[in-house]
Amino acid sequence: MKFFSSSVLAFGVLGSFFTSAAVIPVEKSVAAPVEKRAVDLSVAVGIVQTLYTEVQVITGKINTTVAGLHDPVTLVESTAASLEINAAIGEITILVNTAIAKVNGAAPLSVRNAVAVRQAPADLAGLVTLLLLEISGTLNGVITALGLKALLAGTLGGLVASLSGLLLALVPVVDNLLELVRRLLDGLLIGLSAALAGLII
Repeated sequence: MKFFSSSVLAFGVLGSFFTSAAVIPVEKSVAAPVEKRAVDLSVAVGIVQTLYTEVQVITGKINTTVAGLHDPVTLVESTAASLEINAAIGEITILVNTAIAKVNGAAPLSVRNAVAVRQAPADLAGLVTLLLLEISGTLNGVITALGLKALLAGTLGGLVASLSGLLLALVPVVDNLLELVRRLLDGLLIGLSAALAGLII
């Protein structure tokens, strides 16, 4: 069984958007309150890059499970696969929560340096986009093979909440991060999976 691999397409196309994203006008920076000062952009990028790499390991396992299903899928096979997949999604949620804690726990920059950092958002926005596409593509593969009902509401709710929390934690690093991610997704003509409905983006 073959399924869509979003990250392969994304790597081929995102490069052309990094240049355009870097010149997207950014609203005049305003000195942020102490509690919202950005962490170093390189630190944030490193955290998200590590998260993306770790998530790829888990999505790879999920994709392998989906690819190994028979057509048609038996009830026993579907039940076992659903349990395994939902457990794996729970692992992704834990990884995202760990990344949020790292971002929130990182030492902030001075306001002056934070303003300078916000002028170079493309790398972080691109990584976040790749992360979302990686998860979305895998969820779409699960839905195609087993149906949306195979994904437990509680499991998906936790994942969506964690991803939204990560985006919000990164906003102080790049003020218009959500807008940039939306533009990259729109430019790729790839919508996120229905399983990620409710994501703050």
